[in-house]
Parts: sequence; structure tokens; C-alpha cells
Amino acid sequence: MITLYGSPLSGNTHKVRMALAFLGLPWDERLTDAAARQSDAFAALTPMRQIPLFVDGGLTLRDSQSILAYLAARHRPGEWDGQNPEERGAIALWLSHAANEIANGPAALRLARRFGMAIPEDHAAAVAARFLPVIEAHLERRDWLAGDRLTIADLAASPYLALMEDAGIGLADWPAIHGWTRRIAALPAFPDMPGWPAEGAN
Repeated sequence: MITLYGSPLSGNTHKVRMALAFLGLPWDERLTDAAARQSDAFAALTPMRQIPLFVDGGLTLRDSQSILAYLAARHRPGEWDGQNPEERGAIALWLSHAANEIANGPAALRLARRFGMAIPEDHAAAVAARFLPVIEAHLERRDWLAGDRLTIADLAASPYLALMEDAGIGLADWPAIHGWTRRIAALPAFPDMPGWPAEGAN
């Protein structure tokens, strides 16, 4: 049985949750709040004390992008991680954006504005303002970030953009991004998360 350590409000956890649900893989999810992450038991699993943490038999992986890459290679090779060098390069680009511009822009603003964390809001807002027009223009021309289907690029990039209103960014101002997150939420087996329900559930 796969074990996923995470939080219902974590977009990074939800990336992995979506992948497992779309793959039809059962998993045991263990709520891991900030206090639990400081425990010696959790540190023994991952010295970074971060979620999500993924355990599959003898394999332990941290970082949502690395977990997505593993699941794609194991269960959807080619389909989810690229059928040719061009697609693989494009997917790698969006994984990088997820870990950099999205994490340091909309995701950081969400931490500050919804959860009151001490984040430099001006910097996060500037990163978001620089990046959002790039992905909006990209999605105006296509349904998915890379190729003609869902890939781990979409799974990695979508949660914190679907939750942008928590960061004080109106989704209605970004119709292509909004349409893309709704397409993902309309896929069979999409798992709800607070602020991003399955399409048709609200």
C-alpha cells in the first residue's frame, strides 16, 4: 500500500493525490501538520521535514515533482512524461515553473494572505505578475501545457493556480488558466480539495 504524508490544504500534496486518483492506485493518506513534521519520527523518514512524502514499499520520495516523475515513469511512461524529446523538454520546463515561479509567486502569496505566514508579499506579487501572462498566453492556444493530453506538467502546475483566489488573485481575470483548471477538475476520479472541488460538485 502506498502511504502519502500530507495536508488537505497543501497544493503540493494535491499534485500527488491527483496522480494517484487518476491512476486508480489505492493509498493511505496520513495527515501531517506542522507539529508532526517536527517530530523525530518524521525526520527519520525525511530530513527535510517537508510534505508531501511518498512511501511505496521500500521506496521513499520527497518533493511533489520527483514523485510525479516516478509515478509517470512507473505507470504512464510516455503518456505522462513525454513521448519524444520535444515533449519531455516541454514537460521539464513546466515542472521547473511549478517549483519556481508558481511556488514563489501565487503559492507564496497564498501562504501570506490565507495563512498569515511572513512572506515578502511584494516580491511574490511581482513574480506572479511576470509569470501569469506567460501561462495565460500559452493556454489560450492549447488545452494542456505539453502535448495534446494531460501530463505531469498539468498536475504539477495546476493546484496553486486553481487556488489563486486564496492569494487575492481573481481567476476570472485569467480565463485561459481558469478554463484549464476546470478541465482538470472535470476529469473522472478528480479528488476534491478545499477551494478546488470536482467540476460540477459546487
